Amino acid sequence: MTQKKIYKLHQDQAHGKYKKEMLELVWGHSLIVKNIAIEIAEKMEKEYGCKIDKKLVEIGALLHDIGVYDYFDDDFNIGGKYILHGRTGYEILIKAGVSKKRARFSLVHIGVGYENDIPVTVEEEIVAYSDNFHSKIPVRFNSYEGEKKHLEGFDLDKGVLFERFKDKYGLPDLKNLEKKYKKWQEEFNEWIKETHLTLR
Repeated sequence: MTQKKIYKLHQDQAHGKYKKEMLELVWGHSLIVKNIAIEIAEKMEKEYGCKIDKKLVEIGALLHDIGVYDYFDDDFNIGGKYILHGRTGYEILIKAGVSKKRARFSLVHIGVGYENDIPVTVEEEIVAYSDNFHSKIPVRFNSYEGEKKHLEGFDLDKGVLFERFKDKYGLPDLKNLEKKYKKWQEEFNEWIKETHLTLR
């Protein structure tokens, strides 16, 4: 599955008055998560000799947020039970003919897992873990400490699981990505402010 084909899936899901910006936001976030996940996978291979399907990690990272579009209305406001976008994305991908193995990256990426939808393979864990280090709204990179506190707000056990992921996969080096995407993030956040959108 090529990046071009995955991008087409994203294009098909984007909609409404701000379709272009919606696509830019979700795709930009997905590319960042892909970069974080590949960095972690390569480090695990180099330092520990782990066998990781990096192509699958890349595909999973690009697919993981395909369900987000359903939770934006045509005016770019978020509604509904946003936490369910993983399950929604899984259903979208299955209907599009994507294999269950690949579609699961959407299903299990929420935090460190949501209810019974939890990552079970190394590749799934890496993508789910990587996703926590970048947010779409506002567009920003997240520190380990900040995201751990955020997850603990849902359930203290989530913070424990996140710490276990850190112990297993280490902390990603975000400096280069922060530099690369700094201007884009600033401009997108300014656009949100100028457009008077009330995104959460």
